[in-house]
Amino acid sequence: MLLALWCVSFAIGIAGGMLLGASPAAGSALGVALGLPGLWCVARRGWRAVGGGLIWLGLGVGYSAIARVPPALPAAVAAAIETQEPVPIEARVLRGPEAATRGARLVLAVERVGREDCAGRLSLSVVAGWPDVAPGERVRFSSRLRAVRGLSNPGLPDPTLALRSAGIDLLAGVSDPSALRRLPSREASVLSQARAAALHARRAMRAAIDRAVSGGAAAFLQTAVLGERRGVDADVEAGFRAAGATHVLSVSGLHLAAVAVIFVVGLRRLLGSIPRLALYVDPRAVAAALALPAVAFFVLLTGEAVATMRAALMLAVALTAVLVNRAPSPAATVGAAGLILLLGSPLWLFDVSLQLSLASVAGIALLARAVGPRGRRREIPGGVAVAWLWRFGAATLSATAVTAPLGAHHFGEIAPASPIGNLLLVPLVELGVVPFGLAGAALATVAPAIGGVLLSIAALAANLALSVARFFHAHAPIWLCRAPNVFETLALVAASVLALSAAAARGDRRRHRLAGAALALAAATVSLGAREVARRSNPDLRITFIDVGQGDAALVEAPGGHALLIDGGGSFDRSFDPGERVIEPLLRARGIDRLELVALSHPHPDHLNGLQRVLERFRVDRLWTSGDDGHNPDYAHLLATARARHVALPIPAPSAVGVVVVTPLGPWLDDRIGVPAGLSVNDASLVLRLDFAGRGVLFPGDLEADGEGELVGRRALGAAIAADVLKVPHHGSKTSSTPELVAAVAPSIAVISLGWQNRFHFPDDGVVARYAARGTRVVRTDRDGAITVTITPAGRIDVACNRGCAR
Repeated sequence: MLLALWCVSFAIGIAGGMLLGASPAAGSALGVALGLPGLWCVARRGWRAVGGGLIWLGLGVGYSAIARVPPALPAAVAAAIETQEPVPIEARVLRGPEAATRGARLVLAVERVGREDCAGRLSLSVVAGWPDVAPGERVRFSSRLRAVRGLSNPGLPDPTLALRSAGIDLLAGVSDPSALRRLPSREASVLSQARAAALHARRAMRAAIDRAVSGGAAAFLQTAVLGERRGVDADVEAGFRAAGATHVLSVSGLHLAAVAVIFVVGLRRLLGSIPRLALYVDPRAVAAALALPAVAFFVLLTGEAVATMRAALMLAVALTAVLVNRAPSPAATVGAAGLILLLGSPLWLFDVSLQLSLASVAGIALLARAVGPRGRRREIPGGVAVAWLWRFGAATLSATAVTAPLGAHHFGEIAPASPIGNLLLVPLVELGVVPFGLAGAALATVAPAIGGVLLSIAALAANLALSVARFFHAHAPIWLCRAPNVFETLALVAASVLALSAAAARGDRRRHRLAGAALALAAATVSLGAREVARRSNPDLRITFIDVGQGDAALVEAPGGHALLIDGGGSFDRSFDPGERVIEPLLRARGIDRLELVALSHPHPDHLNGLQRVLERFRVDRLWTSGDDGHNPDYAHLLATARARHVALPIPAPSAVGVVVVTPLGPWLDDRIGVPAGLSVNDASLVLRLDFAGRGVLFPGDLEADGEGELVGRRALGAAIAADVLKVPHHGSKTSSTPELVAAVAPSIAVISLGWQNRFHFPDDGVVARYAARGTRVVRTDRDGAITVTITPAGRIDVACNRGCAR
C-alpha cells in the first residue's frame, strides 16, 4: 500500500509543480523544502509513510518544474524550422505506425537533417495510407520541420503535453507512404534482431489473416491482434463507443493481460502435470519467467504502442513479484508501475489514456471484491459460471464507476450502457478474437490448415462482436454533458468509490461511506450548478476567437447564456478536425449545449470542416450560409447533416441573439443575401456585424479586394461598416485589408486568425503595418493563442490572450 501512497504523492507533486509554473530553480528549491522534513519523518519510527509521501511530493514538484522547460533544438533543426523549407531527413523508427484521425503516425529518432548529424525525436504524420515500417527500421524522407507548439485555448489542456511526455521535439508530415524510403540498418543489437523477427512475424501473420478471413472481420482481427487499426468502419467505432468498449479496438493493456494470463495459466498447468517437477522448481515461477520474454515479444509484434508498453510494465511488475515469491498486491503493482512511468516522464500524468488505464485498474483492484460475490464458488447458486459472471460484472462496474467521470471531463460524454457493453464485448474479444486470432495467425504461417481453423473461430467471434457493436450503435445512447472541471471530476470519482466500497462495509462504516459519497456528489453538483448560473447571469458580450490553427472560428457568448458560432476551422487534408479536438471541448467546458445560430462565411475547408462535428453533437437552431457551395462536396454534406438534425436553413436576415443584434452585410443578390454570378468563393463570403452596447464587431470572412470594395460601397446605402473590432479578412493576406476597407472600418482592435508558421506565410507584413499606422491594436491567434474580446454593458472593451497579448 505504501507504493500506491507514494505514487499518489508523486502525482500530486507533479500536478502542483505544473500549476505553480515555477522555474526549474524555484521548483527544485521547493522540492528540497518538502523533502527535508520527509527525511526527518522517515528517521522517526512509525512515520515512514508520511515521510516517504513528503519526499515523493517534493520530487514531483521539482521534477515537473524541470520537465516544463523544453530542450534546446540543434542549430540545423532550428534553421530548418525558421526557413520552413522542406529538408531531407534520415531517422530510425521508434514506434508505430499508429492510427491517427486520418492516415497514420510514426515516432522517429532523428539521425540527420540536411547534411548535418542531429539528435531528436520526431512525430511524423502520414496523411493518407498505412506505412509498412516497424520499429528499428531506418527511413529517409523530405518534409518541413515544425517545433512542438500546440493550439492554445481557454479552459483546454495544453495539447503539447502529450507530445512532450513521449519526448517529442519535432513535428513533420508526408502525404503518403511512398514518400518514405527505407535505408540500411546500422544496428546489430539483440533488440534490433528481435524487432526484425517481430516485423517478419507481423507481416506473415497479416498475410495469413488476409488469406483466411475477409471483410470487416479481417480488419477487426488485424486491429485487435496486430495493432493495425485501419479499415474499421466508422459506424463500428461509434458502436464500440456507445458500448463503452473502444479499448478493445486496439491492442490495449487488456489484450496483453488476456494473452499473458492465458499463457501463464496454461504453462503453469502444463508444468504442474510433470511428475516431481514441483520438488525442484516452482511451476508458477517458471511460468512467470517464461512469460516475461513472451510479453516483450508481443509488444514488439504489435508495434510498441504506448498503451501496450504501459500494460507490459504493469505485467512485468506483477510477474517479477511472482518470481521473488511475493504475494500479489494490486495496489503495489499499480503504484510501482505508476512511479516508474512518471519517473520516466512526469508529463505522462496528463496523458488521457494513462489516466483512464490506471483509474480502471485501480478501480478493479479496490472495488471489484467489494461488489463481487462473497463466499466460495460452490456456495454461490449456479456454481462456477455464475460466480465468474458476477465477478466479471463487478470488475466492469468498478472500472466504469471510476472512469466515467474522467470520460466526462475529457470528452464531455457518458456511455450509460458501458457496463452491459463491456460485459458482452470484452469476454468475446479477449477470450475469442485475441487468443484464437493470435494463435491462428501464428500457426497459419507454418500449418495453414490448423491455423485456418483457429482463424475461423476468431472470425466468428469477430463478426459476433461487430454485430453487437452495431446493435449498440443503433440502440444505446451516448449522453453528451458539460465537462466537469478538475474539482468536480475528483469529487465524482470520490463519490463513486465511496458508494461502491460501502457495499462491503457494515454498520457505521457503511453509513459513513454513503454519507461521504452523498457529500462528494453534492459538492460536484453545487459546483456545476454555480458555474451554469454564472454563465447565464453574465451581463457581458464575450467573443472568443478560437485558436484552430490555419482557419477561422469564433464563439460569441451573449448575455443570458445565448451563444452563436461563426465558422469552424478545419484542415485542407482533413488530418485534423478542430470541431472534435478544439471547438467541442471548448463548448463542453463552457457548459454550452445549444447554439442559436451557426454561420458559415464560405465553404473553404479551413472555415467549414469543423462545423460538421458541431452540427452532429449540439443543438443548433439555425445555420446561415451565403448559399455558395464553392464546388466543395463537403458543403452539401453539411447541409444534409443540418436537415437530418432539423436545423433551420433560412436566408440570413437581421435578427437578435439575446440582446445582440446580428446583421448580414453581404453578399447581395436582388436585395437579399445571395451570390452574384462570377463572384469568387472568397469574395462571396457571408459578412456579419454584431452590435452590443453601442459597439460593433465585423466578421468579413475571407473577402479580398473586390469583395471589400463592394462592402465599402454599402456605406453609401446606409449600412454600418465602421466597427470597433474587426476580424481581419483572409487571415491577413496581402490580397485583402485594402486601404479603403481599413479606413472605412477604422477598428481599434484587429484580430487575425491564422496558423503558426502556415504555408501561406500569413499575415503579410504590409497588411500588419497598414493597421499599425492607423493606431489599431493587432492581435493574432498564431502568436497570442485564442483571443477573447469582452464588451461590457457600459461599452468598455477588454482584450485577453491565452498566451498573453504581445505588444
